[in-house]
Amino acid sequence: MTITADAPTDLDPIMVEIFRTRLEAISVEAGAAIENTAISPIVTETKDYAVTLLHGDGRFLGGAAAVPGQFGVAMHAVEGSLARHRGSIVEGDVFIANDPHTDGGFHPQDVVVQRPVFLDGELIAWVAISAHMLDMGGMVPGSSATQATECYQEALRFPSVRLFRAGVECEDMWEVLRTNLRSFDVIEMDLRSLVIGSHVAGEKVRGLAVEVGLGSFRAWSGQLDTITGAEFRRRLSVLEPGSYRTTAFAEVGQELHHFPCTLHVGAGELTFDLTGAPPQIPHFVNSKPYIVKATLVPGLLGVIAPDLPLTQSVYEAIELLTTPGTILDSRSPAPIGAAHMDCTIAVNSAALQCIQLAVAASPGAVTPRTAPPYDAQGTTRWSFVNETGNRTLLTLLDGVAGGSPAGIDRDGMDMTRDLAGRRSGLQMADVEVTESVYSVLYRSRGVGLRSAGEGRYRSGAGCRTVLEPHGVPLWEGNMTGTRGWFPCAGMAGGRPGALMSFRVLRADGSVEQLGMHDAGIDLREGDRFELSAASGGGYGDPLDREAAAVAADHSAGRTSAADVRELFGVVLTSDGKADGLATEAHRAFLLRQRLEQASPASSPPPATRPDGEEWPLFPGIVQRGNCAVSVRSGAVLAVAPVHWTDGCPVLEEPYGGSGAVPIVLRSYLDPATGHSLHTEVVPAGSGRSFATLPTRWA
Repeated sequence: MTITADAPTDLDPIMVEIFRTRLEAISVEAGAAIENTAISPIVTETKDYAVTLLHGDGRFLGGAAAVPGQFGVAMHAVEGSLARHRGSIVEGDVFIANDPHTDGGFHPQDVVVQRPVFLDGELIAWVAISAHMLDMGGMVPGSSATQATECYQEALRFPSVRLFRAGVECEDMWEVLRTNLRSFDVIEMDLRSLVIGSHVAGEKVRGLAVEVGLGSFRAWSGQLDTITGAEFRRRLSVLEPGSYRTTAFAEVGQELHHFPCTLHVGAGELTFDLTGAPPQIPHFVNSKPYIVKATLVPGLLGVIAPDLPLTQSVYEAIELLTTPGTILDSRSPAPIGAAHMDCTIAVNSAALQCIQLAVAASPGAVTPRTAPPYDAQGTTRWSFVNETGNRTLLTLLDGVAGGSPAGIDRDGMDMTRDLAGRRSGLQMADVEVTESVYSVLYRSRGVGLRSAGEGRYRSGAGCRTVLEPHGVPLWEGNMTGTRGWFPCAGMAGGRPGALMSFRVLRADGSVEQLGMHDAGIDLREGDRFELSAASGGGYGDPLDREAAAVAADHSAGRTSAADVRELFGVVLTSDGKADGLATEAHRAFLLRQRLEQASPASSPPPATRPDGEEWPLFPGIVQRGNCAVSVRSGAVLAVAPVHWTDGCPVLEEPYGGSGAVPIVLRSYLDPATGHSLHTEVVPAGSGRSFATLPTRWA
């Protein structure tokens, strides 16, 4: 479709939207060029790449990505290129960066190829394409050096430097890469596919600017940002002013790191205070503020305004506060190979839970639709010498296919991290394609039915994959996973999700349980590797789940007989059906038992029923006058400004885990009925991990 006019004085929103979709189509077409020229399944099958379009000054313009967090990474890289090379950038230049401590991406394996776009000698745009490379050098194949204590051990790192200068290949740079990277025959093709994709997008962006005129190009892109920003801030203005707090817990080996996150809701802006993060550590989980924000903003948009496009103005409405020298704001030589995983994922989950708390306390806002987000990650990397004598690398991403959290009105979905559909997302590489490229044999891949994430609505189940070496004598592997012993949380009484699991099933029948960061794993003929992905948490008290749904889950192998009776309170007949009367009686018994076993409320409120205007405070809790009241029973729980749980009996139970820190499942009960109003998974002996403090309450 041809868009006419140049520098319109009266901007038509429909034309602005057509312009936006043209930019998106350009990005998708560049992606097709990448997939047609790259050769590793992690790019062609999993789609672990992103095409980002930016203004000439580096501001975000549009794009297409399986992982939208890559947009913020591209912005960071182009900002670095402009600062480092300003004054010498010419048409035909192509830059590459991979070092998170300077101008790079999520981690050293994510390279960002950047191409400036000129029109009549003027820099009008950038195309930045980021993708995961199978190896970027360093101490282990695949470059995920879980044992590294400084960034120099992890990978070959470079700030924004030229791959091409004025259209001429910089052969010296290619020689450096060729000398330092394993499997460079594959990686070179993947890198060149990004260069090709950037050329396709650059030519089409230039063609669009010529077609509509540079004035219209700038006017429509500016109007797109203005319209979106105004609507996004309007959505934010609905949120109740105040502070909302959660704590993220990230396991690193046997240790548990705490990340307090406080959201301050103001007039059309959100500020996330992460200044309490622990100091950076000699382990590869350290991160950077731009990485935290790059991953947070698209997820936040999905909660607040999933119908809006991502624009520069959305990024600018979100502020992060961090402390230099901490895990979330690390400094070189801190290792940073999992900067976008472990701690960043946990902190983003905490930040989104803060948003859920704010939404739940806001009159007129849409009720939070799910339990806290699925925030686990499970990837493994294997290397072996193939029949030609070359070392080959396989990255297995099946662990991203976890079970989604439960919704407020429905069960979670299997083998997908999101309850609601997304515009994009990483895909699992096709089994047949992977087997044709690598010396691997899949024994099974499907839904791993493990009982977890129980609630009125349960979580989905994650992927279970079993595979083994095929045609080669030895595989060497390393693990990069999260939620190995500290699970994703539930909501409003829902229980935590399933844990991530890596196991080796040895040929002699023995089983080895692996840690989330184990390295140097040998897999030989007859051995098998099993990955079981984690899941999100449940929503609502399990004793509120429909008995027929519990019976159906048990029949399908999703729920054990013990859990059917003790967690869901359902009594089954001999033919597997729910016995209604017996279930009702048993559930009443379990509710009484909870109250008998619980610790008494820390600050019992007055028994009088309060009067006054009513506002939402938390799922299942309202503020009436200056009191917090259970919607279920009408019981008064607390008088402002204390925490609403102060009037709840508290039930704690050990919750396993293989870490050095014991953890407990803590339930805050309705004092009148015994139903669980909320649960949290916390280290034993710790205080509450959340607080809802709208200004009208605090």
